[in-house]
Amino acid sequence: MTAPASTPRAEIVVDLGAIRHNVRRLRELVSTGSTTGERPPALMIVVKADGYGHGMVESARAAREAGAEWLGVATAEEAVALRAAGDTGRILCWLAVPGEDLASAIAADIDVSAYSVAQLDEVVGLARGVGRTARLQLKVDTGLSRGGAPRDQWSALFEAARKAEVAGDVEVVGVWSHLACSDVPDHPANDAQEVAFGSTSSGSASRRTA
Repeated sequence: MTAPASTPRAEIVVDLGAIRHNVRRLRELVSTGSTTGERPPALMIVVKADGYGHGMVESARAAREAGAEWLGVATAEEAVALRAAGDTGRILCWLAVPGEDLASAIAADIDVSAYSVAQLDEVVGLARGVGRTARLQLKVDTGLSRGGAPRDQWSALFEAARKAEVAGDVEVVGVWSHLACSDVPDHPANDAQEVAFGSTSSGSASRRTA
């Protein structure tokens, strides 16, 4: 017996115009909330997991067209795929397992993240291998407890990153952390994490939360 042909029972219709509209609105809100005379914060649109099912490349293009300075993805494969599709702007890749080859991401001028000294050492080795200074972001754990350097390891990570920067292997361009309750603005955990994040010290690197 031949099984009946499978037919789709549902479909997703993605409105790229709506994505552009939403990103423009976010861009306006970010600019409005900045202090007069200061450069407004940059806007990052996360397009991991195939743009949450909306199509990574298409969603990324729409976001860029609407003014997004940054794109965020989880894996190096996603970041490199965006480069292959023609994206030339800043991209942050934040997830890697020990031993993962980030060489292609470093060669493509993609920001990679380090959570530990061991991971930093791997980035240094890969940067030397491709002959390029790696753009490095340091992720710290301020309360989510899911990825990021624990607080008792911050000093060691920052010191190691500074040495790698002096050696020319990396350029530390940011320190960042994930908020555990960002979808609940009034949750007290947000204030506690902001205070913890404010205590980071990383030389000339910028700081941001996500």
